[in-house]
Amino acid sequence: MKRTVHGLIISMILFWFSSVGFAAGVPGATDKVSAATLLVPFFEVGVDSTTHPIDTLLVLWATWGGARFHYHVWDVDGNAVNLYGNQNLLDTESWSISVRALIGSASTAVKNALKDSTDNYYRGFITIDVVTADTTLSPVESGYPLGTDNHLEGWIYYVRLSEGSSNSMAMVPIEEVGTGTHSYLHGFYKGADGREEIDVNARACAGALARGETCSDQGDLHSIRSRVFLDETTFNASTRIIVFYWRPGTTGGISPYCDTEGCDPTYTYNRYNESGTRLQHTSFRLDHVVNVIDVTGTENGFVSMRGIAGGNKDWQVYGFSITNAHPSSGTTANWDAILESYINP
Repeated sequence: MKRTVHGLIISMILFWFSSVGFAAGVPGATDKVSAATLLVPFFEVGVDSTTHPIDTLLVLWATWGGARFHYHVWDVDGNAVNLYGNQNLLDTESWSISVRALIGSASTAVKNALKDSTDNYYRGFITIDVVTADTTLSPVESGYPLGTDNHLEGWIYYVRLSEGSSNSMAMVPIEEVGTGTHSYLHGFYKGADGREEIDVNARACAGALARGETCSDQGDLHSIRSRVFLDETTFNASTRIIVFYWRPGTTGGISPYCDTEGCDPTYTYNRYNESGTRLQHTSFRLDHVVNVIDVTGTENGFVSMRGIAGGNKDWQVYGFSITNAHPSSGTTANWDAILESYINP
């Protein structure tokens, strides 16, 4: 039996390395490898830099061979806005941009589409794809020239530079794995493309294959667990959880979708302290693609969000928490922390 399982895993690895674009990671897992698509699951920019100095900085580079890529900006509900561009990078060349500067050059209509309900921030997400030609299309439109080379790596910096604070995380890599893999493992944008998926079925399928098991339909997402830090007394700290839940080509979040499709639109939210005691039990909705959830309370611990619908409906999922701290000792003591969430299909 061990030989069978080991043989299966070796075969999987050999296949992935021989796939289009030299995929090196495990399809369905958000492992940090060069990719054909990079996802910025959340950006945030203060509309007034004086009162809200938050900005998001993007840095990416092309691995061997270079890459032509197309970036597209989306609002929090998954509407592609008229803000995009094409770049060509040489081997190991990098590209960086401030999202504040990017939005600053946009039209009034784009700015209004990206403003949150309080008008204090621009928020949304960004897709960055290797392409075979410059384009004005978004990746969910027919004729979009998806490339197949896994040649991009990128990082996101969430900064409050005037307050001396920043933190960062890697962009989410979406590999080109080809269409010869299990059907659960590819089709990020259109269901038929060779980009890996990171939905519930893909994540569960990746785990099943690694255990020598077969893939099967998953129902609801079991849980997203996120670290929270709420030390108000010493650090004046607050934590937000960012839940990215997107079905490319569908506008809006999973909850409005379930309102009309008959699935459950509300989900369980449990907050625990570091001793494992449950302090809060409630329900919540995911009304957008990019959902910003402010955590209440004063004790450090974690939040578990459970039973989210849409496992077999190609809803791509990612999550992380951001802690902001503003100690009373002054701006030089400010700091941020970003921690990727655990996603359990």
